[in-house]
Amino acid sequence: MGKIRTVAETLAILHQDYHPCGLERQPKQLKTSDFDGPVIFSNDLETATVPPAFFTVQTIQELKAFGGVPDSRYGPGKMESYHPLPEPFSAERLANVSGNHIDLRKAFSAYIYGDSTLVKDYEEMLNVKRFPMKVALYSGEELTITADNPLIIEDKEYCGEPVVLVYNQITIESEGKVICYTNGRVEANVIQGVGLGPQHFVNKGRDGANGIAGTGGVNGVSGVRGQSGYENKNRCITQPTSGTDGTLGSPGMNGSDGELGQEAEKLTVTCAEARGVIYLQSEGGDGGDGGYGGDGGYGGDGGDGGYGSIYSDSRRIATSTLCNSGYGGNGADGGYGGNGGNGGNSGGGGGIEFNYSAGYPQISYSSEPGSAGAGGREGRGGKGGDGGVSWCNVADKTKNLSCCGKPGIKGIDGKLGEPGEPGKKGQIYINGKLR
Repeated sequence: MGKIRTVAETLAILHQDYHPCGLERQPKQLKTSDFDGPVIFSNDLETATVPPAFFTVQTIQELKAFGGVPDSRYGPGKMESYHPLPEPFSAERLANVSGNHIDLRKAFSAYIYGDSTLVKDYEEMLNVKRFPMKVALYSGEELTITADNPLIIEDKEYCGEPVVLVYNQITIESEGKVICYTNGRVEANVIQGVGLGPQHFVNKGRDGANGIAGTGGVNGVSGVRGQSGYENKNRCITQPTSGTDGTLGSPGMNGSDGELGQEAEKLTVTCAEARGVIYLQSEGGDGGDGGYGGDGGYGGDGGDGGYGSIYSDSRRIATSTLCNSGYGGNGADGGYGGNGGNGGNSGGGGGIEFNYSAGYPQISYSSEPGSAGAGGREGRGGKGGDGGVSWCNVADKTKNLSCCGKPGIKGIDGKLGEPGEPGKKGQIYINGKLR
């Protein structure tokens, strides 16, 4: 591992070669507890709690030289380049994509923080589509991070744009957290932990959104009651009509899949001296849960059969009627339940490099992928409609089921969504050694 730059050396490079603008808007002393809630350092002027300064880098080669990992650290007997690689380069395939295309994002990170020779084919296209690049910069004398007000480092479009912090001293109180969602670089002369609890540096991928639940099916329409018959003293003048069938319940819609959890980017922390209890945590984004399948609509009930006859404004259903009762309509089947959406895969943990020259920090670490999303619950099949009622002319004057409509069949339940797959663990290096 090479010599660690001092803050004065980094600032000299920035002012001599890149002429950052906006540093005058940043406080020399900043304590996160002076603000309500988390403090956000970002290249997004609308979401940043403190306005960023910016410096412009013309090429990816310059950015690697300023804040990346030298290729000389990779090779036999050295570090192994572990950054995810893009698909093989194809100028035709990538001609019309944006600079945030997944392959260009992978190539960007692999070039700067890994062995750039592995993605050399992407170099020219990266310079065309992503450069010149305005890099957000935060700098001052002292930055203090308190337990209830974490520091969030992020970029505007969640595409790994670097954010750089350069402070003379960074003080992290017990249970204080620096949480990085983008390619972050933190430089300090001193990183000082205060209190008995750990001071956290967290490299985190963004969680995927949950899938949207499917819309429930529409209930079927019930059938229409049959018309009653009509008789006089001697005969049946008009036979009653049967009830009409109910209509089918419509199926529930499928739940949508949960979004993929984002893979964490790269967090680099370098300081001349480190003190305190420091906890390094790499964690991929959680996959979103699949949306629930919509329930199927109920089948419509069958219409009741018409009464045997109406005589002198009275319904007659006894054996003495001269007209037969109408049959009940059939109940309709319930709609099928929608399938649950699949859970999103979790993102892999990102890399963390923590480098220091002096001091005796107590460093612990963990690296885990995010939690995979659960599959969405299946939609329930809709209830079948009831058959319409009919009163037949039988001696016992009871309902005769053979004249009633048949009930509909319950809809089939949808399928449970499949759970997502877990991502890979990130790698953590302390002073160049894999942990």
